[in-house]
Amino acid sequence: MKIKSLVIASALAGGLFCSASALTTVAPGKIANFEAPAPESVVSPTRLPASSNGSIVTLSMTIDESGRPHNIKVVSRGDQDLAPRLVSAVSQWKFKPALRNGVPVSIKVVLPLQLIEG
Repeated sequence: MKIKSLVIASALAGGLFCSASALTTVAPGKIANFEAPAPESVVSPTRLPASSNGSIVTLSMTIDESGRPHNIKVVSRGDQDLAPRLVSAVSQWKFKPALRNGVPVSIKVVLPLQLIEG
């Protein structure tokens, strides 16, 4: 069995965590004229082992003002063989950028992903 899909478990359900600084973490949604980034275009990783089905992998990254992810890192422990494939796939994603007072801003995020067979 091959895992073909990547469920954005928390991101689509509203669990994309953002940090305006290293000291401030906010939940998604609108807080004080802030709107969290949201995935618009998702690329699934390829050739993942069947043993990774159901795994949850947490990534950290910066999403820039144009909605492109940068500095993508796997922050959860687990199968390190998955890291390059996940980073490669997520680097191709496109996000609706975070907005502060209606202006796109660069922001650090933590994104938990659940790998599922599709």
